Amino acid sequence: MSAVEKDIQTALAVRLKAFQTAGSPPIAYENEDYEPVIGTLYLEETFMPNTKDPVGISHTSSDDYEGMYQITVRSAKGGRRFDAQEQARLLALHFPRGAEYTYNSTKVKIVTVEVNQGLMDNERYIVPVTVSWRVLA
Repeated sequence: MSAVEKDIQTALAVRLKAFQTAGSPPIAYENEDYEPVIGTLYLEETFMPNTKDPVGISHTSSDDYEGMYQITVRSAKGGRRFDAQEQARLLALHFPRGAEYTYNSTKVKIVTVEVNQGLMDNERYIVPVTVSWRVLA
């Protein structure tokens, strides 16, 4: 992963952290230990960079980075699906289209935000929220 991609992921993770109030809901960050508590709603981040494309033909031209930042709302199986759906709606508002977040001078622009259809996995009801982003660096 490039330094720019690390800065992009950090900028988005910092914004996600700002969504919490007094540590709630808990967040399972990529490659960090997290043990879900049975019956507790939590968020899970996934950073998905796409390939970068050069903006110009010069070796000093900027690169165009695009990708997705998925935040999966996971709630208890058999619980109220509305709690997960409401958290997903609030997350979408927290990452508004057109917003920009900066880390180490890397400016991440939010292109679109989608609250996807809820579904069941083996143990939880999940609602994925997909944040599409773009960076010129």
